Amino acid sequence: MKNDFVTAITQLSAEKNLNADAVFSAVEAAMASAFKKDELQYAEIEVSIDRDGGDIEAWRTWVITDDDEIEDDEIELSPERAKELGFGDNTIGDTVRRPIEATPQTGRIAAQTAKQVVLQRLREAERDSVFEDFTGKEGEIVSGTVLRVERGRQQVILDLGRTEAVLPYSEQIRAEHYRIGQRLRVYVKEVYRATRGPQVVVSRAAPELLRRLFELEVPEIARGTIEIMGIAREPGYRTKVAVISRQDGIDPIGAVVGVRGARIQNIVNELSGERIDVIRWDPNEMAYVANALSPAEVVSINVDEDTHTAFIAVPDKQISLAIGKEGQNARLAAKLTSFRIDIRGEGSMISAGEDLYPPPEPNMDPIPVREHAAIPSVAELEPEATGPDYTRPGLPGEGAPAIPEPIAADATDEEVRLTPEQEIRAEFVEEEPEAAAPAAPVEEAAPTPRRREEPGGLRFGDEIRDRQLEEEEERERERASGRGGRGGRGGRGGAGAGAAARQPARPARTPRGGRRPAFDEYDEDEIEAALHGDDYLDEEFDEETEEETDDEA
Repeated sequence: MKNDFVTAITQLSAEKNLNADAVFSAVEAAMASAFKKDELQYAEIEVSIDRDGGDIEAWRTWVITDDDEIEDDEIELSPERAKELGFGDNTIGDTVRRPIEATPQTGRIAAQTAKQVVLQRLREAERDSVFEDFTGKEGEIVSGTVLRVERGRQQVILDLGRTEAVLPYSEQIRAEHYRIGQRLRVYVKEVYRATRGPQVVVSRAAPELLRRLFELEVPEIARGTIEIMGIAREPGYRTKVAVISRQDGIDPIGAVVGVRGARIQNIVNELSGERIDVIRWDPNEMAYVANALSPAEVVSINVDEDTHTAFIAVPDKQISLAIGKEGQNARLAAKLTSFRIDIRGEGSMISAGEDLYPPPEPNMDPIPVREHAAIPSVAELEPEATGPDYTRPGLPGEGAPAIPEPIAADATDEEVRLTPEQEIRAEFVEEEPEAAAPAAPVEEAAPTPRRREEPGGLRFGDEIRDRQLEEEEERERERASGRGGRGGRGGRGGAGAGAAARQPARPARTPRGGRRPAFDEYDEDEIEAALHGDDYLDEEFDEETEEETDDEA
């Protein structure tokens, strides 16, 4: 029976992954407590279990102490009393013990005690395992199922598998509604020991939750190619995230958003529709503040370093957009950049006569990061050429870097670097002088009045009005010159000569499909001939018109 008792403890310890010696020691301590009854209630008892045979032995122990120093006679003995009990050979300071007679209940007490001790040890071992497991998961994301929601949502209890977690009210998203059985992703914020075992505190409102979700959805962030520089969050409503690229050829905003917004949409769905603004981080503080106010456009920005305040001007129509609903956009931008932000309208600043400071150009290049702060970059490791005639101030013996001489570019290298379009254009440019043949000299015709070509692109209202006034003045001058030429011809004899003289000055008819001439390029005779259906280039019509004019005169 005793052997079976030892074998059972050994097998159970092996199944539950417990130390057998520790279990035996706990059983011995528990049996010693069980023996403290009646007259042995305040006695000091020792119990020993034989690991091989399973024999159980119990002793009551005393410490021999001088009569003047005895405080508790249940655990201490005077030399005289020690001689009475048969310990006369021992001296002061020795520990003596007397065996306790075994009773029929000793085996039953040992079995019950062993059962209780094993169960207690199993609970303690499980708690220690859970504590060690979740201590290593602090700062990570875990998935859990809602077990119960306490009244008023003061606490939400989640089942994490091996243990339960607590989602307090301060770490909840107020816009969310939790129901039993709902699956949630939570951020492990804290793990600590309590009387009832390890307690795991999780969060849905921590900014680190958003960072971990981005690492799961965006591989570039997990690899370190794109880095999240800052997060400003109002849980359940809106969040601003500043990102930067650490490698050439990668757009940080495009990589985070994904194709058609697939990556960012997964995160938005996980956070119950929370709006997320992804902006580009900039080493220039003014450019960073201007980016943080997106989607509003910043037309002027000035930073006061003493008060750490950014004075910003936006178009008058975008003041409400820059401030946001209940000041949300400006508040998140200030939290993200650590600047106090003062937003004004562009019109009010202009009317007040204040200067506008355009924001700097944003940095679109990647910003590489060093592996360690104490390790210089590759560019700094390159040796500098020292010159004999110059040393830097304050750094004796260190020479100035040599400036390399410019090397003339080879023509073949330039041709190799040309794009296919540039090569085709270059061939046409080279062929045009060869194909052009020398033309015979032609008499220059009288210049015909033409409209000035209008440049392409957009124009402001003032430029359009000036352009219209110039065109009207040009028409008036053309009409006046036309009337002066007809009045100076006079006489019938000069009609033919006048018509012949005017003939080269008339504009030629444009071919079909070309630009249609404007009406102000023709004189009144030509328009009248066109209305009668006659050819306005006919010289006879011009002579008849001049004769009628002379008769009327």
